[in-house]
Amino acid sequence: MVPEFLKQVRPKYWLILIILLSAFLRLYRLDYPNKYVFDEVYHGFTAKEFLANHKEAWEWWTTPPQGVAYEWTHPPLAKEIMAASMFLLHSQDAWTFRLPGVLLNVLSVYLVYLLGLKLLNNQPASLIAAFVFSIDGLNFVQSRTGMNDIYYITFFLISLLLLLNKRFTLSAILLGLALSSKWAVIYAYLIFIPLLLQSKQYRSIIYFIIFPPLIYLISYLPFFLLGHTPTQFIQLQQQMWWYHTNLKATHPYSSPWWSWPLNLYPVWYFVDYRNNTMANIFASGNPVVFWLGTASIILTAWEAFKRGSFSLIFIVLGFLVFWAPWAFSPRIMFLYHFSPSVPFLSLSLAYQLGIELKNPKRRKYVYILLALMLLSFILIFPFLTAIHLPREFIKLFFVFNLSKNPF
Repeated sequence: MVPEFLKQVRPKYWLILIILLSAFLRLYRLDYPNKYVFDEVYHGFTAKEFLANHKEAWEWWTTPPQGVAYEWTHPPLAKEIMAASMFLLHSQDAWTFRLPGVLLNVLSVYLVYLLGLKLLNNQPASLIAAFVFSIDGLNFVQSRTGMNDIYYITFFLISLLLLLNKRFTLSAILLGLALSSKWAVIYAYLIFIPLLLQSKQYRSIIYFIIFPPLIYLISYLPFFLLGHTPTQFIQLQQQMWWYHTNLKATHPYSSPWWSWPLNLYPVWYFVDYRNNTMANIFASGNPVVFWLGTASIILTAWEAFKRGSFSLIFIVLGFLVFWAPWAFSPRIMFLYHFSPSVPFLSLSLAYQLGIELKNPKRRKYVYILLALMLLSFILIFPFLTAIHLPREFIKLFFVFNLSKNPF
């Protein structure tokens, strides 16, 4: 099934190949379109305002220019990193504020590999996990869009790996960077605290109580340097909370939490019409990865229950804590909120395929499934990167994704 010479390739070279391809595909056409895509009208625009040192960018009461908005509803670190990228590259073109997200997502591919080694203790399965995560369309698009999701996901994965390696202080600091990018990482405490209690690291819990809020406060240093007061900081946090708990807006591409593992509602980020062709960017999962991954989570949860395996319980818990709480969210939701669950879905799928890989009679089916996942990614790739295609061909995308057609 697999050519003999490929079997002789050392695992480290497979890993290098996965990472290099991940970097190339994410950097490809990163400069297109050179205008705001989807929520870049908030995040990308505000990053530019940070770069210009405009005080108004931090203020919820300030009226922004038409067509854009100041993004104060999330913590500032991701936008500050985007601003730093534009400063270092001496450019405000779109690719410069998108670049940090790409680099962090490539790092995340490697982190998923390391988590696989730590949790599964199986190098082939770890390589599969990295490969599967690298061809996940959802995180792929989020990494190429100037938003904050990839920032908190990557910082969280580093924090998690440090925690598993008993580097508690550094883990708490990285969790602080994740919290300073997006509040949603607070769900990580549902993993971290039980793990620390189970391993009897009672003193270390204090690190996770002190350092994340401290790092969070430091991320607002420009806010204070521009003349804002501690009272305004508290008011800003209140405004953020009220926004996320009382948002009643509607959107044609919003979706319920239960639909995300099935990839039913990709989010339309961008469109460009040219005669008989169109270019689109959809925040869409890789359908085969999502469908197989969802099945694998169910199987892994059952095995975790039967065997009481720490690693399997950990993987399933990681998947659930970033997905299940959205069932109780009162605000509008989108498929990209599922992004932090995908690394655990990839680990679960890698575990199940790794078991089959040990059976010579079933090994070929593993290769077939991996090939199908890769083929699925190739087919949706133009819809992730705004490659112009004939309009008739585009209709196939919606059949393949089982999603609603906007045309």
